Amino acid sequence: MVSPLQLFGVNPLGGLVLSIVVPLLVVAGGTYLGVLMALQTFFDASSWREATSSDASDE
Repeated sequence: MVSPLQLFGVNPLGGLVLSIVVPLLVVAGGTYLGVLMALQTFFDASSWREATSSDASDE
């Protein structure tokens, strides 16, 4: 039985798309998680809205 990934791997264009899309998704996901961790660490907030509203109320 052939899996869908094997079908994409047989096609050179499919392999090229997979080699571009998968690392792009990994980098985008890592960036998203990094921003969330930075917000929680530095601002004790879980979103940009919380971080900016808490800064405005402190002044």
